[in-house]
Amino acid sequence: MDIEAARAVKQELVRSAVTALGAEPADGGGALVVGVRTYGGGRYGVAVRHDGGEGAAVAARALEMAGEDADVRDVGRVVALTLPVGPEAPAGPVASPADPGRWAADVLQQRERPLRPGLSVAQAAVTAGTIGGFVLLEGDDRVHVLSNNHVLGDSDRAAVGSDVLQPGSADGGTAPDDVVGTLAVAVPLDPAGGNRVDAALARLADGVEVDATYPVGAVTTVAAADDGLVVEKVGRTTGLTRGVVTAIELDGVAVGFPGGVVTFDDQIEVTGDGGAFSAGGDSGSLVYDPATGAAVGLLFAGSERGGPEGTGLTFCNPVGAVLETLGARLLG
Repeated sequence: MDIEAARAVKQELVRSAVTALGAEPADGGGALVVGVRTYGGGRYGVAVRHDGGEGAAVAARALEMAGEDADVRDVGRVVALTLPVGPEAPAGPVASPADPGRWAADVLQQRERPLRPGLSVAQAAVTAGTIGGFVLLEGDDRVHVLSNNHVLGDSDRAAVGSDVLQPGSADGGTAPDDVVGTLAVAVPLDPAGGNRVDAALARLADGVEVDATYPVGAVTTVAAADDGLVVEKVGRTTGLTRGVVTAIELDGVAVGFPGGVVTFDDQIEVTGDGGAFSAGGDSGSLVYDPATGAAVGLLFAGSERGGPEGTGLTFCNPVGAVLETLGARLLG
């Protein structure tokens, strides 16, 4: 089907969910996520992600309505992808099979100057996330680090001006030696739902230099995620990985944060190329099109399952929405 037909089926499924669950999917009923499936070559369908229970009934309805154009997956929980605390945390670095050098995970978890995309970073009370990139604000010539609210802002719990470390505390970062800047702004996470971005900025301290290049060089432009787009990211835990955009316009993505579940609309889904695209600690990574060097999304969450070989799916904010909300532009 074409994209307009896929959107129409999506809206009908949302209405079906209201009837079946007695609540909008964004309220967390049935852990139901509905979006537009991208197959490539101009073919679209409907994407339904659920964790069983009542949500499975709406998923069955999707198969009735869209047939082979319905992509239905049990994904389990979806959680924010900072490094876990406690026994779930990896015992050591996870090496990147894609590149054993500059973009390998064990390198990205170290203290490095100048700062660059993919390095471990976090607000002082957070374990570790990832530097997505660097931005400038209108009328402000100070460089800022771009990542998630739950990485730089401790999910709305950190005060503006609080310390940001590189590497994050889970990778040995401590104050004052590893303080690279302070929290400047964090887009609030609304527990009532309807969130579109999980984003924050840290203003760099005087004298902290940056190298804004990625494995493909400079990333300064923005593109929409669409139609089976091949993408890459470089992150603190899994290093350089490649995947494909498999769904867009996902509504009702219920994500577990330290303070509870927060739901997001109009999100992007990425499926890893033969394995996991991301893991805990990769939150904040910038997802880009390696063919054009254009930014596509800001990685923030992942599911327990539903991806290749039992690996989960990755969820991203549209990067255009992130930059617009923050009033920022990517550093060239």
